[in-house]
Amino acid sequence: MKDLIVRLAEACGPSGNEDLVRALLKEAVADYADEVREDVVGNLIATKKGNGQDKKHLALVAHMDEQGLMIVHIEEGGRLRVGGIGPIEPAFFVGQRVMFPNGTVGVVGTEAKDASDVTTMNLFIDLGVETKVEAEARVKVGDSCVISQSSFELAENRLVGKALDNRAGCAAAVEVLKKLGTSEHDVSVIFSVQHGVGSRGVQTAGYSLKPDFALVIDSVNTDHAQMIELGKGTSVKIMDSNSIVPPRIKHFLIEQAEAAGVPYQLEVNPSSPSDIGALLRIEAGIPSGGLSIPVRYAVTGSEMIDLRDVNATIDLAVKALQSYSL
Repeated sequence: MKDLIVRLAEACGPSGNEDLVRALLKEAVADYADEVREDVVGNLIATKKGNGQDKKHLALVAHMDEQGLMIVHIEEGGRLRVGGIGPIEPAFFVGQRVMFPNGTVGVVGTEAKDASDVTTMNLFIDLGVETKVEAEARVKVGDSCVISQSSFELAENRLVGKALDNRAGCAAAVEVLKKLGTSEHDVSVIFSVQHGVGSRGVQTAGYSLKPDFALVIDSVNTDHAQMIELGKGTSVKIMDSNSIVPPRIKHFLIEQAEAAGVPYQLEVNPSSPSDIGALLRIEAGIPSGGLSIPVRYAVTGSEMIDLRDVNATIDLAVKALQSYSL
């Protein structure tokens, strides 16, 4: 699983251009699903058929995308002016190497004199070229990029890298599909796109599939959610900035965790959204809950997770899908 997390994290997959990540996930789930397809907006949906007489359709959701920058203008001297993709912190990008899906690499700079003055308006990408023509031979207006960083194990169980939010969640979803075995219910794993720009991918998938229940695997920034710690287990979602999980679903997940002896924490996180909010608002509402993998230093290019929390998330997701009775 760690190898899959690393391969996914190091792939370039900004919101709206998740092709490289999707290709890796398509290969990873091929042997464990009865059907794998891509929908019109780019979600990857892997479905395992159940064998129960009164089977339901359950969904497991993990977003593939990451925040990044998009070229809005190329100057005569070859500098690239950019806009943010998703709710980025512009100062985090200064001095970072960034990579485009075609392999082009640049360095982010700014004209701001102080870190507090950094905005996307004064960010630029330096490709090391001297003319607009040279720059346009490598990239075009509308191309997007992400921070380029390798992943490594900093200490036992502690993995550091970029985009671990939410590539660790994607890897966890693959493992859940592997471990489900013969299921009573149909289970579709939705690897969603464009989460960072308004949960647009999951809305399309939710309207299409109309599952009876959805479980969202994402991450939670330990800097924003009080009392959430690395190494203390998966985080059962109670509230985030665009949803309050229905109490019966919250209690169901807690009961399953306690019955299985899975370590868990409780997440009240009013600072960040998840795909749960979009699912709860589809038609009459899709009953939805969430599990989050704690992460430090989110969206900095050096995110840190604990692999024990990933395993706890997998174990609880498998238990919840196998024991679904809501």
